[in-house]
Amino acid sequence: MKSAAHYRMRRRLGIVLSYVGVLAALAFFLMPFVWILSTSLKGNEDYFTFPPVWFPPEPSLKHYYGLFTQANGWLYLRNSLAISSLSMFAALFFSIPTAYSVARFRFGGSMFANFLLLLRTMPAIALVIPIYVIYRQIGFTNNYFGLILLYTVFYIPFAVWLLIGFIRDVPLEIEEAALIDGCSYLQALLLVVLPVIVPGLAVVALFAFINTWNEFLFALLLTGADTKTLMVLVSSYTTGSPTDTFFGEASASTVLGIVPAFLVAFALQRYLVKGLSLGAVKG
Repeated sequence: MKSAAHYRMRRRLGIVLSYVGVLAALAFFLMPFVWILSTSLKGNEDYFTFPPVWFPPEPSLKHYYGLFTQANGWLYLRNSLAISSLSMFAALFFSIPTAYSVARFRFGGSMFANFLLLLRTMPAIALVIPIYVIYRQIGFTNNYFGLILLYTVFYIPFAVWLLIGFIRDVPLEIEEAALIDGCSYLQALLLVVLPVIVPGLAVVALFAFINTWNEFLFALLLTGADTKTLMVLVSSYTTGSPTDTFFGEASASTVLGIVPAFLVAFALQRYLVKGLSLGAVKG
């Protein structure tokens, strides 16, 4: 029979190997970001050196300074924050009552939720030309409202599909007790259901913000000089031949594009695991 010491050794070895695997995965996935961050702090002479310079000996913030003093970085950052935040709140505002009506009153029939998910799978490239033509005719190009409306409509199907699962996990008896006490269906939704599904709302809000923040295709085609987003600024530094690419500015704008989404995810992290598991119980 194998001794207890042998089993303890195997257990410790398994723990060590697990940590090694996690650290290797983190290094693999974080290495591109570390390189971009390092490049944003380098001088122009360090881009093509061999061996590569991972940590510049004299890090500088001149590329970040140039973004805000020469490239209207504050304008692009403000546009991205405003459009992403307003689109997120608008998607939640319209998705919550829609999901509640589907989950509790079977609005649209049993296949309505699947139909919503099918709408979300439509590639954006297939809609570029008709949306651009319509927006040009009604004057919604170079317009905050046009982008917010477009992103809200695009994200609502997925948000409704997620929220249906969260709402169905709320025991119906709680709502019935609230209705017996005199609450209307709207009051039951606001006072009973929403506080219970706060983790689910956090998941939906996070996905809506990040998807809108990272969207590039429509932001490039439908914006003008005053409404361009940060993702459009990133692309402007990487077009052209390698000798014409502003590597420092491109890296600095990429870092700025990552930080707000990371901060939102960090602020909502305590809800994410609970929210994802809550919505996975029932479809």
